Amino acid sequence: MKKSFFCMFLSVTAFYFLLPTSCLFAKQNISLPDFIFNGKPVDAKAIGMGEAFSAVSDNASASYWNPAGLKQLEGKYFTTCINISQKTDATDSDLFAGDSLQGKKLIFIGFADSKIAFSFRPISDYSAIHEAKKIELRANKYTLSSATQNTERMKFGINVNYISAQLGVTDLVNPAANISDGNGIALDFGLLYTASEFIKLGFSVENSPGYIWWTDYKRNIIKSHIRTGLSIKPANWLLFSADYENIASLKKEFYHGGLQQTLAKHVFLRQGIISEKFFDNADKKSLTLGGGYELKKWLIDFAAKSYQLDNADKNKVIDYTLSLSMSF
Repeated sequence: MKKSFFCMFLSVTAFYFLLPTSCLFAKQNISLPDFIFNGKPVDAKAIGMGEAFSAVSDNASASYWNPAGLKQLEGKYFTTCINISQKTDATDSDLFAGDSLQGKKLIFIGFADSKIAFSFRPISDYSAIHEAKKIELRANKYTLSSATQNTERMKFGINVNYISAQLGVTDLVNPAANISDGNGIALDFGLLYTASEFIKLGFSVENSPGYIWWTDYKRNIIKSHIRTGLSIKPANWLLFSADYENIASLKKEFYHGGLQQTLAKHVFLRQGIISEKFFDNADKKSLTLGGGYELKKWLIDFAAKSYQLDNADKNKVIDYTLSLSMSF
């Protein structure tokens, strides 16, 4: 395992030093929306628990929430996550105003076991006007993950991400258009600490660092995304979780709380809450509800997330997500 970590770091170092000079001396800056590389949270189990998952991370989506959680897997898994639909009276322009994927259905595909994982995640499928320019961006993230057991209580995980992108810019003031290819790299790190038989602590940081280089523009820095949390399992049928989240690109902090109950041997019920103001502002609060079912080699998870848009009409939205995982 130590060799695999060394090879991953060596590859990243080589990437930095072998970058074409054309990428380093791009022509001009390009202004993009702050959220444009954020993508969407993945995995219906995590979403159903209020996205309080950094200290849980016990399924095939662990590479996204906390790569150290891969060490908890007991088999090999294939998983996919789909954003089924969004129910709202809002117009598309209001609904997708802060959504880099703008309603894209497929949001995650991955293969994982207890040592290594590979995943594909679209992070942008964006088309809108920004600062007198029409911006069109397609960007995908390819992630290689690895995890190790450092001590009896401490697990460590790392993601090495390659980002492939294509950017179209149309100047609406001085009519001109340009299409630029982009290549990027980002590192993520995660820690999972078992404090006791019932309590775990988690920490993860995404895009630390993260960069994307364009053929015709100066590089963009992809800002960090931090999660830290705890999970408490007082009984086999009950799991509590809580997370603090800091999204640097949005300059916002979020607080998450989640609950999972085992109703029967293979049936799970989940509830959660997400708040921007530590649960005291109804307008900035999201509620989640979800369920899960294990069927032989299949794991089926479903989640609904209810929230309010920050538009003039304060429209309500219910976001439905489905995850399918298969062990092999």
